[in-house]
Amino acid sequence: MKVAILGLGRFGTQLSHELASLGIEVLAVDRNSTRVNDLVETVLLAAEGNVEDVEFLESLSLHNYDSVVVAIGSNVPTSVLVTLTLKQRLRLSHVVSKASTMEHTRALELAGADVLVNPERESAQRLAHTLGSSDISDYMALGGAQGIARVKAPYSATGHPIGQLDISERYSVFLLARLRENSVTFRPDLDETVEAGDFWIVAGRDEHLRDLQQ
Repeated sequence: MKVAILGLGRFGTQLSHELASLGIEVLAVDRNSTRVNDLVETVLLAAEGNVEDVEFLESLSLHNYDSVVVAIGSNVPTSVLVTLTLKQRLRLSHVVSKASTMEHTRALELAGADVLVNPERESAQRLAHTLGSSDISDYMALGGAQGIARVKAPYSATGHPIGQLDISERYSVFLLARLRENSVTFRPDLDETVEAGDFWIVAGRDEHLRDLQQ
């Protein structure tokens, strides 16, 4: 897989590191030479240039990439202009754009962005749903007050086979997977014993997710 990232602020830089750590070929682009140089040894390719310049964008051969990420959130006009250029001028098939406000989101939708991300809103949403629990490390909202979370296995479950716990009845959540050190097991065997340090991927109401450690 190959991904091009246009804009190397905090979001674009972090995304570059994460993708590179997964073995994905990354092209990182920014007009700031310092930001570009900081990623030279991390990504496959790093380029300095003005992404508002259509000729410069065309020189990057972006059609060779599976996805192009417009990681420009603070400069709304530039973000929208670049997204519009990628979709309408270059006819790229998959453009992901970072939005900072609802108005920005709407403008990017009109520009043709295929996927929209709003890191600040998503972080606030996760915090709102998990506030009060230090044991929920990841959360994805499913709508309303329900979601999927990565949580520490309940202390009361340690030493017991999963099949004897009747998790959906006892904890009012659904166990989707078990994480132990670096291994992930989906739908773990009912005979498997819960160990201290295990993490669960569970789905349920926010209140039940927070109550798992009580």
